[in-house]
Order: sequence, then C-alpha cells, then structure tokens
Amino acid sequence: MNTPRRSFVGRLTALLAVGAAPSALSAATPGVGRASSSGSDGAFWPDERWLEMAAQREHRMIIETGIVSEGLALRRGLNLLDVFNQDYAVPDARIGLVIGVHTAALSFILNDAMWLKYTLGARFDVRNAQGAPATANTFRAGVPYSVESLSKRGVVFLACNRALLRLSRELAGAGGNAAAVHAELVANVLPEAQVTPAMVVALSRAQSKGVPYMAVA
Repeated sequence: MNTPRRSFVGRLTALLAVGAAPSALSAATPGVGRASSSGSDGAFWPDERWLEMAAQREHRMIIETGIVSEGLALRRGLNLLDVFNQDYAVPDARIGLVIGVHTAALSFILNDAMWLKYTLGARFDVRNAQGAPATANTFRAGVPYSVESLSKRGVVFLACNRALLRLSRELAGAGGNAAAVHAELVANVLPEAQVTPAMVVALSRAQSKGVPYMAVA
C-alpha cells in the first residue's frame, strides 16, 4: 500500500519526466508555494518543490538578482533557454531554471495594483514607452523575457521574504503598519512566483543540490 509520501514522489517524478511547468506542479501537488512540510526533527520547512524540479533537470541554474536594469536577469534567463534550444538542441523540458529576486527586483513579481498604489516605477526608476515612471508592471507580460513568458517555458520565480519585509517597512513609513503592507504585498505577488523565507538560504539549498548559481548585480 502506497504511503502519502510515495504517492507524492510518484506524481512528482511523472511530472518531471514530461517537463512540467510550475503551474502543473502546483495543480498536482496542493500547497505549492506555501510552507507546508516538516523535517525529520519536526522543524518547519518551506515548500521546496522548485528545488526538487531544478535539481533533477539535466541542465540547471539559479539566477539571483536585486536590480531592475531593464530586466537584465530576465534577459539572461531567456538567453540561457534560447541558447540551449537553438545551439545545443536541448528543449526547455530538460532545463531547470530558477530566478530569485530581492530588493528592487521584487518589482518583477508584484502585480499592477502594487505598482500603481506604491508608485514602484518611480521608486525603482522604471519608465514606460513615453518616458514617464511606469504605473504597471512592465515585466509581467508582452515580451519574450517577461515573467509570464518565462514561466510558460518552465522557469520558477522566487521572491525573498526578508526583502519583502524590508520593502514593507519602507513603504509603510514611520508610524505606518508594516505588517499590513507586508501581507498586502505577499497577497499581490504574481501567480508565477512563490515567496521563499530568504534568498540567501534558497541559494544555499540550491548549491547543496548541485544547482549552479549566477548573480546579476
């Protein structure tokens, strides 16, 4: 008789075999993106199915960035996929790519409502086509290196919670309710991304599983 753990591993293995995207992993395994598992010592662990996915792919990378710079980290991710596709004949299904964001790069994974309410375009110097501060997330969709486009190709996005907490305090200002702002930001993270406790720990965990690391700074 299968245990729940064996059942989960079986479903995950099947998904990895066909190169399932994060959305497929989420649909097959409830709770993806939320802290839900515990270690052998009973300690509370965040969901790391993103790590299991990346570690089991033939070609893998985790890109970490804290800068916007016209979506440089997203463009690097697109280059990695396209070069493997076009020059090495490696399909997306054999590539495990994770992009982790913090600091200003959190703007990549926050929705239009947060961009408008907290004037993120002005805060992080992101301009629209007319040269004015953007009032909507210009990295969400519409270009091959967008969060939406890359996610459809299997890329996983991580948002550093420590950086979200820091941004919440900045946005709340002196005497503001930083906890309420943090809850609002987390609720408005794009569906293609998941919040992880700290990017530095995510990088350490990825390295421990043999996933190469690139910083875009």
